[in-house]
Amino acid sequence: MPSGDRHARDLIWGLSSDALRGHNRRRVLRAIMVSPATQVKLAKFTNLSQATVSGIVQELQRDGIVVVDGTDSERGKKVSLTPVRGVAIGVEVSYDSIVVAARRVDGPHVEADGSSRGAEHGSQAWIRECVQLIKDVVRRTGLGESDIVSIGLGVPAGIEPRTGTVSQVAWALDWQRGMDPGAGLREHFPGIPVIVDNEANFAAYGEYLYGGGRNTETVLFVKSSSSVSAGLITNGLIYRGRHGLASEIGHLVMDPQGSVCQCGNRGCLETVVGGARLVEQVRRAYVGYRVDLPTSLANVVERAKSGDLLCRRVLQDAGRGIGMALARTCNLLNPEKVFVGGELGRAADLLIEPATEMMRQHALGGMFNYVAPMTVEASELGLQAGAQGALAFALNVDRAVDLKKPTL
Repeated sequence: MPSGDRHARDLIWGLSSDALRGHNRRRVLRAIMVSPATQVKLAKFTNLSQATVSGIVQELQRDGIVVVDGTDSERGKKVSLTPVRGVAIGVEVSYDSIVVAARRVDGPHVEADGSSRGAEHGSQAWIRECVQLIKDVVRRTGLGESDIVSIGLGVPAGIEPRTGTVSQVAWALDWQRGMDPGAGLREHFPGIPVIVDNEANFAAYGEYLYGGGRNTETVLFVKSSSSVSAGLITNGLIYRGRHGLASEIGHLVMDPQGSVCQCGNRGCLETVVGGARLVEQVRRAYVGYRVDLPTSLANVVERAKSGDLLCRRVLQDAGRGIGMALARTCNLLNPEKVFVGGELGRAADLLIEPATEMMRQHALGGMFNYVAPMTVEASELGLQAGAQGALAFALNVDRAVDLKKPTL
């Protein structure tokens, strides 16, 4: 069979007579699909011994499934797939937007598209938008729907790690605790595994694998758009907590007497720097002076980047609020790198300096003064971080291939 006719699903499920070796072979193949890497990095990513990975790579080479490139030692050469049919999908659903990414498993190029119809528009609307966007981006890869291997879905809710169901959700959405956000996509793409997690968790995972968090032990990703949330990666694993509610930085209480938050508490960070609150501040300040008032956080960011002093001040103050919350968070977690993403990430040049200033004042000094100090940076992946992280996680996770075992 020519290598270009092979399907990724067939490679993943081509079991050897040794069940354990077949399982390890699938782990290595999925790791290569996530990102071509040296044997040393593949061993670290899969938690397999270098000897096991070396043996599997040699076997895959003999079968014409992978190629080993480079000029260094054998274990320092990059292992990548030969041409194979298969496309992985990542979806990030936020309150007011959707981003979908698609990538052939045998290449690095990512196709992406988005929509402004997010979760706040109702489940039927956002599912319909997701389905159409998935079909569009898959078509751009040169493959078809039958070539989809896995779908990762990031949503603006706490997700129970053991079941993939909602454990905490904003009351403004037409969702309930215990519901399965991936069910709608499974109806449209039957037989394809849909792996669900919190959008910020996937954004952190994407930044860790493909962005500024590469080769970093501990990554904290703050996603600040309509809502404020965060994801934590430590030693390559998403830290979720018992109910999938870890790293919910947006619900740190900043002022016990502050505004009521949609979660039911008062004075959460989200009530201070959430998108709606920032837009409200700008509109209130301009009432009676301007008629072209901003209607979204994106408008505020664009005006700030164009030199609007009022919008710049609102975003800089938001940076200080985020910095105060990060100081508390980092005193607990001590991450190596902190990334700022989401819509506010587009104005990172305005946010990071005041945020870092507050962190230096209120976090433990050793984080900044010691060798290799903690850094606060803008997300390299920007608004695609969540979709790319969802793509990679669903492609690699054991649960994905367990749910989709084709008949060979």
